Amino acid sequence: MTNINIVIFGVTGSIGKSVLSIVDKNPQVKIEGITCNVNINKLIKIASSYKVKKIGFNEKSLKVKRKNKLNKYDVYDDISKFHEIISEKTDIVIFGISGLICLDLFSKLIKSGKTIGIANKECIISLGSSVKDIASKFSTKIIPLDSEHNSIYHLLRMNIGSYKSISITATGGPFLKFTNVELNNITPKQAIKHPIWKMGKKISIDSATMMNKALEIIEAKYLFDLNNDQINAIIHPQAIIHALINYENGLSTAILNEPDMRIPIASLFYKYKNFEYKYKQLDLTKYSNLEFMKIDEKKFPAMALGRSVMKMGGIAPHVFNYLNELLVNLFFNSMISFKDIVRLNDKNIEKFFNKNSNIKNPKYSDFKNINKWIDNNLYLGR
Repeated sequence: MTNINIVIFGVTGSIGKSVLSIVDKNPQVKIEGITCNVNINKLIKIASSYKVKKIGFNEKSLKVKRKNKLNKYDVYDDISKFHEIISEKTDIVIFGISGLICLDLFSKLIKSGKTIGIANKECIISLGSSVKDIASKFSTKIIPLDSEHNSIYHLLRMNIGSYKSISITATGGPFLKFTNVELNNITPKQAIKHPIWKMGKKISIDSATMMNKALEIIEAKYLFDLNNDQINAIIHPQAIIHALINYENGLSTAILNEPDMRIPIASLFYKYKNFEYKYKQLDLTKYSNLEFMKIDEKKFPAMALGRSVMKMGGIAPHVFNYLNELLVNLFFNSMISFKDIVRLNDKNIEKFFNKNSNIKNPKYSDFKNINKWIDNNLYLGR
C-alpha cells in the first residue's frame, strides 16, 4: 500500500490522540504537519516522535519563548497561517480543532480539494449549506468523524434506497436520570464528567445540556441535504448504535460498534477489513438491555430550541452556535447557572432578531459583524 500523507489540526486533543494511535499501528500513514492551540511542549514532543517537520500553534509569543526548540521546524505561529501547512502531497486533513475560532481556516480548507475528516460541528453549522456547495466546486471530500454523522455517512453509501428519515442517538449525558429540579445546582465539575466519552470540556458541557445533540441535528441537515423533518434524535445510553436510517417500508438500518473514536477515524484510511488495530469485537451478549427513549424536552429544552433555529435557517444557526460558546464559557467560570446556558441562548436569539434581520446566505464578514453585535449586546438577565 502506498503512503497516506496527513495533516492533523488539533493534534494535542482527544481526536489527535486517537489519530496517533492509528498511525502507530499503520506505518504507511505519514504525518506531514501538526498543530495545537497553545500546548507547544506536547506539540514539540509529538513532532519529534513522529519526525514531523511542519508545526503550528496559535500564539506568536510562544515562538520567542521556545526559539531554541523550534529552530529545526517549519513554524506556523498563528491560526491564520495553518492552511499553508497543506501541500500538493497532502492526502487527508484531520480537522480536530473545536469551536468557531477556526471558521476562517475551515473556509479555506474546503477549497483545498483534499479529503477532510472533520470533528468540528460548529464550523459546518455556521457555514450551512455553503459547505457542500463549495466542497463540490473544488472537489473536496468531507467525511464527518463524530460517531453519529460518520455512521450516517457510511449507511448512506450502502445506497439501499430512498429513506424517510434519519435518527441520531444521544447517551443522555451525565444528568439523564436527574430531575429538572436537580439540574438547578449543577456545577461545571459535574457537567464535564461524561459517562461514556472522554472529551474536551466544552463538548462535555454541551452533551450535559443536550445542546450537543441540538447542534448535531443542524449539522446533519447541512451535511446530508436533509429536510427539517427528516432528522431527529433519541436517547440511547449504551452508545452502541449511533444513527439509524429509516426507510419508507418500515425497515431501519444501523451500524453497531463500541464507543471508540478510533473506529470512525480509521474509516478515513482503510476499508473495514484492512484496518490494523487490536479492537475487542462487539459482543452484544454483554449488552442484554439496549435502551432507547424519547428526549425529555422539558428537562432538556435545547432540543426544541435547536429545531426552531434549524427551521429559521440563514444566519440563525450561527447565532445559536456562537451564543452557546459564550454561555458555556460563562458557566464554566461560574458566572451563570447550568440551566441558564439554554435559557439565555433562547432569550438572546429573540433579542438579536428583534433588532436584526435574518441573512439567508451569510458571508464571512457577516459572521464577524454578528459576533461583535452579540458581544456588545449579550443579555444575562432573567
